[in-house]
Amino acid sequence: MADSVDYWLLAEYKRQQPQIVGDASPAKELNQKLFSVMGRWKVKFNQMAETIAVWFVNRANTYASNSVRNKLRVDSITVNMRVTPEVQNVLDSLYEQQVSLIKSIPEQYLTQVQTLVQQSVVNGRDVGFLKEALKKRYGVTESRAKTIARDQNAKATNAIARERCKSSGITEGIWIHRAGGSKSYRDSHIKMNGQRFNLSEGCYDPHVQRHIHAGELINCKCDFRPVIPQIGSG
Repeated sequence: MADSVDYWLLAEYKRQQPQIVGDASPAKELNQKLFSVMGRWKVKFNQMAETIAVWFVNRANTYASNSVRNKLRVDSITVNMRVTPEVQNVLDSLYEQQVSLIKSIPEQYLTQVQTLVQQSVVNGRDVGFLKEALKKRYGVTESRAKTIARDQNAKATNAIARERCKSSGITEGIWIHRAGGSKSYRDSHIKMNGQRFNLSEGCYDPHVQRHIHAGELINCKCDFRPVIPQIGSG
């Protein structure tokens, strides 16, 4: 998408460059070209959103289910990973979130590029300046996209794993700290390591002063270990 937008936009900008440098106002034509190209990409993203969302949720469900199954196998427990109404509700919610997120990508990119184009026009910049600005913006966008992808994956797998455990009669977990999360939360998550918590409520994080789930906060790679109910307990 970025390559396509850049190609057509830079071609139009280059065509309009004499007027831009000469203090004319070709902003309308540039906007029309930008909206035309982005319109085609919006249609494409809308068409792909459901297919990609289904793939993402199925992949997260497979990973989370296998993870829970392996954790329980350590305690010699075998469970049937049925799709209960509660699990299905989580899967449906994740699907809707992903469809919405995917469809929003072109709109967000359009807003960013549109701002760069208008700034270039207002300041009478040449096509080389806009090309570099778009290149830098693409780098920021790509980096943000990777962060969002990791974040969504962590949130999805942990949400499914929690519901899988709850559907198997497991109500508590042990917080497992994993390195690689945001430095802002690392100290509190290290202290949370080994703490027992209710799966529905989450574990209390003193840094944000509320209960959270593993993988909920941005860049959090923490996990949890299911606490197997003891026969006759309670």
